[in-house]
Amino acid sequence: MLSLLVSATVTLVNGATSVVPAPPPPTPAPSTGASLPSVGSVARDYSPAGWESLWNLVGPVQSPPITTTVDPVLPDVLPSPPPALYPSWFAPQPADIFPNLTLPSGFLFGVSTAAYQVEGAVKEDGKGPTSWDWASRQPGVMVDGSTADITDLQYYLYKLDVARMVSLGINAHSFSISWARIYPFGAADSPVNQAGLDHYSNLIDYHLEMGIKPVATLFHWDTPLALVAYYGGFLGPQIVDDFVNYAKTVFAAYKGRVTTWYTFNEPRVFCAELGIYPFNTSLPIGVNSTQAPFICSYYVVKAHVAAVKAFREMGMPGEIAYKNDDFVGPPWRANSTDDIEAVERHAAFQIGVFSDPVYTTGDWPPIMKETLPPSFLPRFTPEEIAENKGTADFYAIDDYRDQWLAAPLDGLAACVNNTSHPLWPQCNQLMLYDSNAGWSAGPNPDPDSASWLQSTPQNFRYSLQQLQARWPTNKLYISEYGFDEAYEVDRTELYLITEDVTRTNYYMTYLGEALLSIHNDGIPLMGAFAWSIVDNAEWNYGFNAKFGIQYLNHTTLTRTPKRSAYALSQFFAAHLQKNDTVLP
Repeated sequence: MLSLLVSATVTLVNGATSVVPAPPPPTPAPSTGASLPSVGSVARDYSPAGWESLWNLVGPVQSPPITTTVDPVLPDVLPSPPPALYPSWFAPQPADIFPNLTLPSGFLFGVSTAAYQVEGAVKEDGKGPTSWDWASRQPGVMVDGSTADITDLQYYLYKLDVARMVSLGINAHSFSISWARIYPFGAADSPVNQAGLDHYSNLIDYHLEMGIKPVATLFHWDTPLALVAYYGGFLGPQIVDDFVNYAKTVFAAYKGRVTTWYTFNEPRVFCAELGIYPFNTSLPIGVNSTQAPFICSYYVVKAHVAAVKAFREMGMPGEIAYKNDDFVGPPWRANSTDDIEAVERHAAFQIGVFSDPVYTTGDWPPIMKETLPPSFLPRFTPEEIAENKGTADFYAIDDYRDQWLAAPLDGLAACVNNTSHPLWPQCNQLMLYDSNAGWSAGPNPDPDSASWLQSTPQNFRYSLQQLQARWPTNKLYISEYGFDEAYEVDRTELYLITEDVTRTNYYMTYLGEALLSIHNDGIPLMGAFAWSIVDNAEWNYGFNAKFGIQYLNHTTLTRTPKRSAYALSQFFAAHLQKNDTVLP
């Protein structure tokens, strides 16, 4: 069976598009339901036995069906493109959207992935367990009961994904490096894993060989589980030195080959996770679930600043920042002072928390300091404020949606002055329908994402204008954007799965607005990275939420392009400046 699977993967990923019933996701691994030992109770044992004991905290792991890197058949041949989605009198083809407007020279047509979500092979080549390897096995966490033990198996199939990027005309790939592959125990005094360093070295070299710019993220939410057990991970001061040690090791290994770096992906979302189940079951003594996100924020900023300092001291060529997330939306009721203030609270707590310290004042937004005591939000010293400023070379935003914002419906004061209010301390909420007649803000996603995601291109330019006004920059990347097609998980025939109309319209309308942002609004947008190149493990949604521009067959690991992949390819082929080279 293994040899047949390998053969099918090599053949099918590179061309076959036969219509076959879509298999169900992998059989869920049994939940261990095992709580982590109390923080600090796990001894530091860096031996093979210590490595195995950490994996015992996770439980059994599903072995991958392939254990060697697969070479693609080149050139990668795309299946036949789909016919036009609409008559030309109704909607232009991707190449005909503002045909007289071009993207700036050097613009990055990118896709994004993250190690935990696509790599699989979670225990291969000495990798240590991560917080998400553990979390995915806790009762009630995963919507579909799955794990990311195999997912897309990009660890061994990355060359096939890169070859597919080339055939689509993609010129950049933003991926993350798994800290636990480089340092299985995470800590600065623990051994480095040469196999992990070699893997990413080979991956980076193959991107360069194929003309794809590698963009690397140091941390995309997968904290080494050892550090959570030792001292609480990003809730302990030791994390700063351990992260910087890891960053310096990676910088030295790939210096000059990767020239665009992110320290952290969506740190605001990551830190928020630490206050909820299952991560709040392993908090250090003295830290509660309400405090955890803000204490984490303090240590993330310090780790980012220290890593950027090391980056510059090492003479690293290129640029570095972190990936912000969220948006500055318009007020739900334009004449409501409460809603106008809610916009400011949202901007402070959701974006300013990581943007103000780095891009403007060096300190937390005033609204946050007025709301949270130092026991929740540790204060920066004058020396730290000075160190924070200017520790980003560009601005990156994961801009999936740009929705309306409102005060709590019982009034802003009722929340701000009440720490037990369900919306405290942020005291704002996004609205999915207008305040007039109750119309939806835009086309809606799969129900798994309905609480936060809609297609809202009509607010996209406004949000970019707000970002540029509040945190000015000379270069901005849309570091992630994407959409999960409603009920795609329920479709069983390939011709239905690949017809992702709402996702296609999402990308085309956002990119049309991006062109107008550049040419009419003066936004220094220099790249847009679609999430994602292939369906993957979407955190607690598992495989229920489909964000890929390619469908993943879980049995054969075949990737099949959806309509959205062709639309993106055609749009960028028409709007990128010809003969434009973006490497290095």
